[in-house]
Amino acid sequence: MSLKSCSKLVLLAALVGLANAQGYWIFAGSRPIVTTRLDSIVAPNAIGTHVHSIVGASRFKNVYDAADLMRSNCTTIPVQPDKSNYWAPQLYHHDHQTGVFTPIPTSFNVYYLLRNGPTKKPIKAFPPGLRMLAGDTNRRSYNASSFADQAVSFVCQDFSGAHDHDPDWAERNNFFDHSCPDGLRAQVFFPSCWDGNNLDSADHKSHMSYPIQNYNSGDCPDSHPIQLVSLFYEMIVSVDKFDYQGADTYVLANGDTTGYGHHGDFQNGWDVNLLQNAIDSCPNVNADIRDCPPLAANINQASADACVLETQVVDEATGFGSPITTLPGCNPLWDGTGPRPTCPGLPTPSLVPAQTSLPSGWTQVGCIAEGSSGRALTGASTTSSTMTRASCASFCASKGFSLAGIEFSDECYCDSQLRNGASSSTVTWNECTNHCAGNSNEICGGPNRLTLIKKN
Repeated sequence: MSLKSCSKLVLLAALVGLANAQGYWIFAGSRPIVTTRLDSIVAPNAIGTHVHSIVGASRFKNVYDAADLMRSNCTTIPVQPDKSNYWAPQLYHHDHQTGVFTPIPTSFNVYYLLRNGPTKKPIKAFPPGLRMLAGDTNRRSYNASSFADQAVSFVCQDFSGAHDHDPDWAERNNFFDHSCPDGLRAQVFFPSCWDGNNLDSADHKSHMSYPIQNYNSGDCPDSHPIQLVSLFYEMIVSVDKFDYQGADTYVLANGDTTGYGHHGDFQNGWDVNLLQNAIDSCPNVNADIRDCPPLAANINQASADACVLETQVVDEATGFGSPITTLPGCNPLWDGTGPRPTCPGLPTPSLVPAQTSLPSGWTQVGCIAEGSSGRALTGASTTSSTMTRASCASFCASKGFSLAGIEFSDECYCDSQLRNGASSSTVTWNECTNHCAGNSNEICGGPNRLTLIKKN
């Protein structure tokens, strides 16, 4: 993250009341590892009820196994020992003329805040195996006296300052009735008080509690005496890239047209000792993780950029290839007026590998450097907006070649030997960072780097 980007985040944090005397840090601009209809907390070992945008570790799957999650190859969070997952419902643009839904590009700013109350109890790291939920997917109204309701909010970003004192643009708990020139922040603040015994509960909330004084700071109640580090994240949604067409323009994946049903999930995958060390060592950090030595020593942005899902996704269209006519699952538009619509007889989709299997007899070598004096593979080439590792291998096989290399996401090169000084010796895996044009869960090369595949 650049110093300029960090400065902007500090300003934003101050505007929403997050910058105070207590320290905090931000994992800024973290991209989703996958967007799919899975929820390992609410719907374990099943297909979830609606599509989520999921940030974090590469072994996310439809059931939470803390030990397995810790074995993830990587995470989209810059501090690689944080193998947690963070997720929220995908936000869609609803086109009133055609009726189709398009997922709006999304990233996350994940905040860790060192907040306690007047009694100054020590702040603890998340215990191994902790999972929790904030917000309620079924909520379609707002209770101003509820900390749980206050903890979910929206900010319409306009960095020009033109609407700083306009009440219609003030932070609120439901969707705005206009577009946002610099995107929408969908915010969730998680409860920070733990009962000290249960890592989960039937509603995924009761083992946690908001503090006594405020939803975002204060002393813990006697029923939940352990003060954990506070977790807050902003889902940054590029609504500015779409036209606003009135009510129902923005729709959460659960069919909510009000925004009240926004929510967030968290499952812990931290190296707990590292997290506790950061909490204890960095009480005065002001946003930038580089100012916290335990975190700074574990930053690997290249791995975060190159990270792809290792597991499975739901075999259904979510709108990223082309707009969809209905939201996945049973999620017709519903603003809370009248009974929620039902969808009898919907088929249940299956799970499929996130990465397309290679043709029989082909294996991936890994990331290699391009030729030093020309292309490493010169026998044949093609480009495709639907390029995957498998499609490149198939193309090269059809031309009679035994080597296939992909780079720049959509370029495929073939040969039967490496040329121009290229070698099959692999470089560090995260030097290949280009996601395949036809499958964002696969890597197709990098700057002057090829994803090399060979026929056995």
